[in-house]
Amino acid sequence: MEPVTPVEPGGRDADRPLVERYRTMLFDLDGVVYRGAVAVDHAAPALADLARRGRDRIFVTNNPARTPSEVAALLDRLGVPASAASVVTSAQVAAAMTAATVPPGSRVLAVGGAAVLAALRQEGLTPVRTAADDPVAVVQGSAPEVDWRQLAEASYAVAWGLPWIATNLDLAVPREGGMAPGNGALVHAVTLATGRVPLVAGKPEPAIFEYACRRGPGPHVMVGDGLATDVEGAHRSGLDSVLVLTGVTGVDDLLDAPPAHRPTHVVTDLRGLFRAPPPIRGSDDGHTCGPWHTRREGNEIVLAGGPGDRADGVRVLCQTVWAARDEGRPAVVGARSRDLLRPRQRESLRR
Repeated sequence: MEPVTPVEPGGRDADRPLVERYRTMLFDLDGVVYRGAVAVDHAAPALADLARRGRDRIFVTNNPARTPSEVAALLDRLGVPASAASVVTSAQVAAAMTAATVPPGSRVLAVGGAAVLAALRQEGLTPVRTAADDPVAVVQGSAPEVDWRQLAEASYAVAWGLPWIATNLDLAVPREGGMAPGNGALVHAVTLATGRVPLVAGKPEPAIFEYACRRGPGPHVMVGDGLATDVEGAHRSGLDSVLVLTGVTGVDDLLDAPPAHRPTHVVTDLRGLFRAPPPIRGSDDGHTCGPWHTRREGNEIVLAGGPGDRADGVRVLCQTVWAARDEGRPAVVGARSRDLLRPRQRESLRR
């Protein structure tokens, strides 16, 4: 066996807890801080600890239907004290992008609810509701009250060639009754009617990350649960990312992730921000990370070891699989290895 060598980036900071490596942390909300109307396990104490340690916390959401004050109030009810200044919404970013391209006070056709209107007014713009009001741009967000008439007015104005900015392109959003159409689905309706596509403010576009980073000093890191939004957006914006295993992304998703969707760090929950992750070391026949290790058996990558932090097992398995696939070698992960990384039953019941 060849001598082991580190395979993860990090340099001299690799043995320090993540909280000591970054000054400002950007947090996705759903699946990271809360799930529906309930706080994610360990999130509130971890976020309070970050504040005590002097770390800036910026909450970044693609949801254009709530104002920053409303998001802050929701966080406060869940035990996470926050101010409106610590919240960045896609509606705010869309309004700022619009204000940068049109004269002050310009009329802007607004699709969405009160939060979109408030964001435009905050930027010194005048929201209007119909194409007959002679707007110079269109901002499209979503809200429960968005109907055919709003989409039709947007389509009329967009067809004229006006600047068109969408708050976000999330195709679906979770609701109590199931998955409902998100703003991306509504934007697609206007695209079908006009043949045009908008500029986009929200994740994974860099605009929202650049806007959020101006709220606190660097170095910055994005903490989220979505590969195609949080991780890809951080990658495109030149930021490190932390993937939290409390949300929509599971082990199978991570194993199949293309390079642009691979996070810098993986933690089980937000408590992982305070521990120094053990280094991953590798050789020709496998990798090790704390008590976890991988080995190749033919085309299969086998994970063994533990008990230990589940995130370390995920990290070492992903590193082995990614390295093999990037070199064009087959890397199959069997059910037994995947099962080792499933949340424990007690963890699942709490969620």
